[in-house]
Amino acid sequence: MSTAYFNGKFLPKEEVKISPDDRGFLFADGIYEVVRWYEGFFYDMPGHIARLKRSLNEIRLSWPESESFPAVAFELITRNNLQNIPSLVYLQVTRGAAKRSHAFPGPDVLPTVYAFARGFHPEKEAIAAGINVIIRKEIRWSRCDIKSVSLLPNILSFQEARDLDCYECIFVRDGMITECAHSNVFFVINGVLYTHPESENILSGITRKNIIRIARETGIRVIETPVAENKLNEISEAFITNTSFEIAPVISINKITTGDGHPGPLTRAIRDRFDEEIRSMGG
Repeated sequence: MSTAYFNGKFLPKEEVKISPDDRGFLFADGIYEVVRWYEGFFYDMPGHIARLKRSLNEIRLSWPESESFPAVAFELITRNNLQNIPSLVYLQVTRGAAKRSHAFPGPDVLPTVYAFARGFHPEKEAIAAGINVIIRKEIRWSRCDIKSVSLLPNILSFQEARDLDCYECIFVRDGMITECAHSNVFFVINGVLYTHPESENILSGITRKNIIRIARETGIRVIETPVAENKLNEISEAFITNTSFEIAPVISINKITTGDGHPGPLTRAIRDRFDEEIRSMGG
């Protein structure tokens, strides 16, 4: 029986009861965060906390205990015996339960806070060999920088990718590539690494931020600017980044081969440096 965290208490997951009037259920009025456990440590927990606080602030949701998330996450790992297993900890905070109304509850109600931990299999070898993706018109809202639980457009796009035996869906907004259904995306053109800059059109990925840092430390030039969809024929490499995949080389987009159809040298160099960093953190 797995243990979850719910409104300040650790209890069996089966005992968690969320009100049908919860605004997360009725309106998707909430935010979430996911952090990865590397069998001994969480990767860039400060980055996750900063993004969590920003998302809360952007939707005007108060959760004064946000600084408790690292302790909660570690306790979930311990209580679920995941210390030596690659794992993810998920946290969700909604505006709480109240009479259904588009306006915020008045007076304020307590937020609903739920978190759980689960082990997973990273599929590292399969991912490292390269993945196939699709590219589609952006159908999401205009505040993609908020890590909102409102993910229906992402889900529909990601499921279309999976139905086509692909791992991801790249989005295009007004002719420019933004990001993916649940990843950030990078391209290599003439030896330079390109990715969309932080803005309301993308989520500021924790892995994205660290890959940019690692690439620059490796001596790779990084330019944070959108890449036009009509420039895809110029790219020699592409990869996506997220908490679970880490770095996944892209070897085809809409069944059109990317580069030579294999993970490229810049992608491999960045992947190697990332792996070295993880090993060093693990002692």
